[in-house]
Amino acid sequence: MSLSICPWKYGKRWVYSITYDEALADLHRFAIPMHKEYRIPGHVEVVVGQLGEIRKIGNSSFNGFRHMNADELRDLLARGWGVGNHSWSHEIITPETVDREIGQAKMVLEEALGEAIILYCSPGDNTNMADHVLEACRRYGYLGAMSLTDALNLPVDELFWINRTALHDHYYPPFYSAFDPYRNIRQAQELQGWLIDYCHCPLERAIHPNKDCSEAQLRQRLETVLTEGGDAVWCAMPEEALSYHLMRRHARIEIVALGNGKVGDDNDEMESGASGDDDDDARRYRIALPELPVQVPYRSLTLEVGVPAAWCRDPRVTVDGQEQSAEALRPGVLRVTTLVKDGTEVEVRESPRP
Repeated sequence: MSLSICPWKYGKRWVYSITYDEALADLHRFAIPMHKEYRIPGHVEVVVGQLGEIRKIGNSSFNGFRHMNADELRDLLARGWGVGNHSWSHEIITPETVDREIGQAKMVLEEALGEAIILYCSPGDNTNMADHVLEACRRYGYLGAMSLTDALNLPVDELFWINRTALHDHYYPPFYSAFDPYRNIRQAQELQGWLIDYCHCPLERAIHPNKDCSEAQLRQRLETVLTEGGDAVWCAMPEEALSYHLMRRHARIEIVALGNGKVGDDNDEMESGASGDDDDDARRYRIALPELPVQVPYRSLTLEVGVPAAWCRDPRVTVDGQEQSAEALRPGVLRVTTLVKDGTEVEVRESPRP
């Protein structure tokens, strides 16, 4: 009878997130109300050197639009959104400028918001995912870095090269493509992937069709995710999905007791073929989190535990002495989502009969 950790929170099959590069104030026109309507959290990437200012960056299609200020970003945090660093200047990051673009930008944004910033998002293209940039991200305490590579992220993937799918009207020539509201969803379902969309500021028409979608296309995409995903999709801001990824990666499970005082390990009982169905004593497990980064903000795990079938009628699961709600996932398997710290103890037993 083993305890295991689900690939994704709540036992969901796949994960969906969406990010908005530049953090433009005009997101309030369509995107933010749409997220409220569909109850899907969002995420913005801030060009920190222009916080609250009218955008003026090279020949950007978004010049003249205003970047959100600190109050607006704090409002998004209160709505359950995430905020990341999109560099200080949105220019190519060289070894000479990396401390400003990665380190200073993080410090200024954290001071403005009163919130830890754990994600960096590459501006421009993957040139800004160079080795010296990713080394600085690690040195300054980020937990992940987002690229512009169109691919899924799998439960075992590297977090300092997170892939994102372009939610754009169409791609740059010569590889033209029509908008596809189903893009990468089927693969995410099949591979238990984490699908992250990125766009900029969807309005009535895409400001730049190679860099954005329209508000109608955004609505179509969100509706498709919910319709196709159903109960199997976990819609999460990137910081929460990343936190779960790290919690799962660092967690180590120790079997404390398997009933009747028996102490075992992962090779006991389960592999011997003994079912333990006649055993009505508690099973206890301890979860260690060695070397978990202190910056991880969200610390829940979804656990599945095998039990005698009779225990599923009225299961009793306690975590660090506090009773938790558990569901019978299938015969002989219980599932519970709970906060976990280093040394957390999980106990499973059958409730006493009256």
